[in-house]
Amino acid sequence: MISLGPIGFAAPLALIALIALPLLWLLLRATPPAPRHVVFAPLRLLQRLAQTPQTPQSAPWWLIMLRLLMAAIVVIALAQPVWRPDDGARSDLPVLVVVDNGWQAAQGWPRTLAQARAYLESANAQGRRAALALTASESEIVFENASAALARLDGVRPQSWSPDRADLAARLEEALSASGAPSRFDSWWLNDGVAGEGDATLARLISRHGRLVVSLPGGNDGALALRPVSAAADGFEAEIIRSSTSGTRDITVSAVGQDGQVIARAPARFEDGRSTAQAEARLPLDLRNRLASVRLEGISSAGTVQLLDDSWQRPRIALIEPEGGENRQPLLSDLHYAQQALAPYAEIVRGPLETVLEEEPSGLVMVDAARNEDPSVLEFVERGGLLIRFAGPRLAARADALLPVRLRQGGRLLGGALNWEEPQTIAPFGDDSPFAGLSISGDATIRSQVLAEPEADLDRRVWARLADGTPLVTADRRGEGWVVLFHITAGPDWSGLPLTGTFPAMLRRVLALAEGAGTGGAGSEGSWQIERMLDGTGRLGAPTGNESAIPADAFDETRASAAHPPGIWRLGAASAALNAVRADTVLSPMARDLPGALYEIRDGVREQRLAGPLLALAAVLLALDMIIALAFAGRLPGLPASKLAGLAMAVLIGGALLTPAADAQDTDIAEALDRALEVRFGYVMTGNREVDAVSRAGLAALSREVTARSAIEPEEPRGVDLDDDELIFFPLIYWPVTSDAEPVSERAANNINIYLRSGGMIIFDTRDGAAGTRGGAHPGLERVMQGLEIPALARADTEHVLSRTFYLLREYPGRMAGTDIWVEANPDGAARDGVSGVIIGSADWAGAWARAESGNPMFPVEGGERQREMSYRFGVNLAMYALTGNYKTDQVHVPAILERLGQGRRGPPQRLEP
Repeated sequence: MISLGPIGFAAPLALIALIALPLLWLLLRATPPAPRHVVFAPLRLLQRLAQTPQTPQSAPWWLIMLRLLMAAIVVIALAQPVWRPDDGARSDLPVLVVVDNGWQAAQGWPRTLAQARAYLESANAQGRRAALALTASESEIVFENASAALARLDGVRPQSWSPDRADLAARLEEALSASGAPSRFDSWWLNDGVAGEGDATLARLISRHGRLVVSLPGGNDGALALRPVSAAADGFEAEIIRSSTSGTRDITVSAVGQDGQVIARAPARFEDGRSTAQAEARLPLDLRNRLASVRLEGISSAGTVQLLDDSWQRPRIALIEPEGGENRQPLLSDLHYAQQALAPYAEIVRGPLETVLEEEPSGLVMVDAARNEDPSVLEFVERGGLLIRFAGPRLAARADALLPVRLRQGGRLLGGALNWEEPQTIAPFGDDSPFAGLSISGDATIRSQVLAEPEADLDRRVWARLADGTPLVTADRRGEGWVVLFHITAGPDWSGLPLTGTFPAMLRRVLALAEGAGTGGAGSEGSWQIERMLDGTGRLGAPTGNESAIPADAFDETRASAAHPPGIWRLGAASAALNAVRADTVLSPMARDLPGALYEIRDGVREQRLAGPLLALAAVLLALDMIIALAFAGRLPGLPASKLAGLAMAVLIGGALLTPAADAQDTDIAEALDRALEVRFGYVMTGNREVDAVSRAGLAALSREVTARSAIEPEEPRGVDLDDDELIFFPLIYWPVTSDAEPVSERAANNINIYLRSGGMIIFDTRDGAAGTRGGAHPGLERVMQGLEIPALARADTEHVLSRTFYLLREYPGRMAGTDIWVEANPDGAARDGVSGVIIGSADWAGAWARAESGNPMFPVEGGERQREMSYRFGVNLAMYALTGNYKTDQVHVPAILERLGQGRRGPPQRLEP
């Protein structure tokens, strides 16, 4: 290949044919146009006359130029021109394409995939062998036909763990040592821009075998990550990091509830030169305990999601104050030590029993001075509450019924409290204890305690013992709740335990029994099993079945990997989140001094092969030349030859400029005819490739379902440009509204308003589960509706005609259930026969409908396949509603109409005989 500026030629020898153009010029000038045959009777008389020499008349110069241009285009096309050819294309060596497919690459994945495809397509066009190597997937590395590598590339997706380049280097070295592996090859490494272990090792290995080009992400494709969020007194705090420090960038952090709805949003801003940004959100405890995840809005990556587990939720714990208040100094008060130990892990409320029960706590703490035998305490526990009790002189003197064990009466001290001359230490916690794995401070010595009465099943209720085997902490169920007794005081009167770090750690484990408490109750026995897996784009779904269990005592140190992917893991009743990003995660920019590497920036511009377009242009010119030849021969009487010069010049000069517009006009006409004759759903093109792809796949799947379930047979859906496209041909238009959506132009607003006034229907879907609910108005929806004639809206109830146009429905789910939809409050006031032209929701219907080419769903839904089926039924109802109007509503008037016609009857209807 040779290059002339931005154009390269894969077959440059074909350009030699351009030398023949001058000869072709002379030949064309000497060749007259085809003679015109005219019937003339006296011709035979003229044939007897002497022949006079004639000189051939040359073709017009503009026709010669047209034919020379056509010949030159054919010659250049045969030379296989390439716009912006890749430098490596000049080689005939095999090609190695290395792709970083960890979560760091997810944000710019479409451009990364397109660039990898361009490299492999170029290799395929030149007949070069190619190999595809992935840094986050253990796939086979083999140099094969480039078309096979392209087929493998179609199945590559970003993973939810970080790339392992050291492992790839080892696998690549093993593959290159196999027989048949090439010793020299050209390599491209589509890098995610983040430095990691094994970078230099991998670059050194590849560069030893040939040329290595490292392609770095450009623009806003650099990696972003959300570190673990921390709970604040009135909400939560989040820290976002990025791999680059250039430019300012605004980010929105969203807190998502267990029902998929956005509960809160917090803004964050990267300042120029900074790689971190902070976000804070204020959130009441009740809402904070309902959070399931925190994520960066509009960025699809496992690294921008923090899943929240039981440990995140802070239960509300009530400390019962003694009647008459607390009289002791704080440092002598049992309540003080209990509050200090519980405060980091719970929301604390204090007060008399009647007052704190009104706060609906998850647990009660009762110290000895606040002992209360009110029946409401037992009722609270039996309904599922947690009661934590501490011993003291009062309990030692007289036990009551609200205890996990029977206490021994009497003893060495009055009331049954036992006192030792030498303090006792705490025995190591058993593997079956909720305190298993906790370290015991040497200062946690016990001087006094209340003793448990020996019983047959006492061991089952003992969670902690002293070194001599006497129980220290006992617990038992009461109804749906728990009663936990510490056989010592909450203060330092009877022991040194409240003064050590072991005390709050033990209480944190106990809080696992409270509603909305932590994971401390999981223990260290057994193994964590994955329940739901986070994919590379940050979506929760079913695990693949290739995951390995995590030992209970190793979970905190486990990092996300292929064997242990991010997601929700479960051990017994406890759940824990394993996230792709940890508190110590850093995003350092990729080094620019890797051994033997050249660097480029992915700007989204790929090489373009021009042979096909040039040959198509030559074919058009050939057709034009044939028309001109027919005109000169008199075969086109309606087109005099004298006018062909101007026509040809117009084609030659304006063809390049006007051909696209003319083609577009012809296309528009064909498009309009096609849309007028076929039923077809439309979707608004947002400019976001991922969102648009989901909309297209969702409506395509819905169209197939409508065809299978009804008499309507919609064609494939089409994207619409609100500024330029004619909308009237679409019975309904699906509009996925992103949070960063901009206001529509004046022209688009006018186009939409005409469409709505003409009876069209637009379905606005914010896809966040929060339209019209808590969390405030959707920012993107507010902006796109500026300038639109949106009538007054009302929430659609189960009596709305949408619930029965085809299927009888009680809700309108998508990927998320339980969301509201909004319709026109008074559709009868419009010229649409009572049909609402605007439907607003947030359930991500297209995401629930969308299916891949294989037929498998593209995304999971909250309620499983049953909810997906209900979303399809709602989609069918939507189609019927848009195409048939409110005929289901009209049916309620049938009895009145029949009665007015004299055909109505009172009583039960009679059966109609055929």
